[in-house]
Amino acid sequence: MGMFEAAARRRRAAQMQRRLAELDEWDRQYGLGGAPPGSPLTGGTGPWRYHSPEGGPPPVPALAPVPLRPPVRRRRRSWPGVLVVLGLVGAGLTYPDRAVQTWSWAQDTGRSVLGLPEQEPEPPLPDASPVAPDVVVGPQEDRAASDPVDPAAQGSAGGRFDDLVPDFLPRSDPAGWGWEPPRGERLLPAVAPQTDDAYAFLATQPRSEEPVGFSPCGPVEVAVNPAGAPEGYADLVLASLARISDASGLHLELVGETDRTWSDDPASRGEPVLVGWATDEEVPALEGPSAGFGGPTVVTFPDGRSWNASGQVVLDTDQLSTPEAHAAVLDHELAHVLGLGHVDAPGELMTPVNTGQAHFGPGDLAGLARLGAIPCP
Repeated sequence: MGMFEAAARRRRAAQMQRRLAELDEWDRQYGLGGAPPGSPLTGGTGPWRYHSPEGGPPPVPALAPVPLRPPVRRRRRSWPGVLVVLGLVGAGLTYPDRAVQTWSWAQDTGRSVLGLPEQEPEPPLPDASPVAPDVVVGPQEDRAASDPVDPAAQGSAGGRFDDLVPDFLPRSDPAGWGWEPPRGERLLPAVAPQTDDAYAFLATQPRSEEPVGFSPCGPVEVAVNPAGAPEGYADLVLASLARISDASGLHLELVGETDRTWSDDPASRGEPVLVGWATDEEVPALEGPSAGFGGPTVVTFPDGRSWNASGQVVLDTDQLSTPEAHAAVLDHELAHVLGLGHVDAPGELMTPVNTGQAHFGPGDLAGLARLGAIPCP
């Protein structure tokens, strides 16, 4: 039964109830069979016809008429639903990322319940950023040319820089809600780039040249695994973090030691960035002239925007023999963790093969400044 048909039936029932009440009142006042003036039963012109032997009013006074009460329509309370809608709208405006995640989860759940196939994600648009051609999305290893390299000609770094850049792109599900980038205001002032020299990013935001990096509204925490570390490793790490913080405007903070070790899988989002040392036997990827690996854990949210959520660095204890070599490689790998890619430009520390550069070049500094200038979420 439709909504309008039910309303019509209720209306007809109310009308019938009113008419029956009128008839009952006539019977109480004038007796059964009474008729009002003008009725055909009175000849059209006669007075009231009463149901009594004399034709006049009954000797017994009529009962007091029963007042007619129209049916009372109970108005349904709609304010609870209005409050729920207003609460949902307010939550969506306050937490837009969580609202997008909830909507995506609801769509996926609905498709699963109805037995529909999963919705294919839209392919990303081509990236117009100046990313080095040997840097791609996904777990991969950047290798320089296979020609032999003379260690004596490689300067203080003492080895070739090869980098493993893991990328973590979770599906939209409730398990993906355990981390989000820090919000609020910047911890340190942004650094203005001083040059337009060569630099490259590991990834950029969709349809934009804005790099993917850490939120400047929270610290980038770093933990060190001292196993295999050189003497004075704490000062070495602190000095590297200070240099990168000054260059980027991001607050890199050493939070302590850890027993975590390098893994080919991305570091768990929200964990401190790992800095550790290993041998070729412990990390087979370090075999050869590789001096270290480093890269971020990148989380892409349903709205398409990505953020660095953690990272890890491992240095080859067999390749690095001097404090200067450790410092150069650590700076290089931590810059990868922040989101800086390789460039084929002399005088820059972010070249795939080090030929004597021990400090960040002008292009490296400009790229780090741009990574630190990302707006707060």
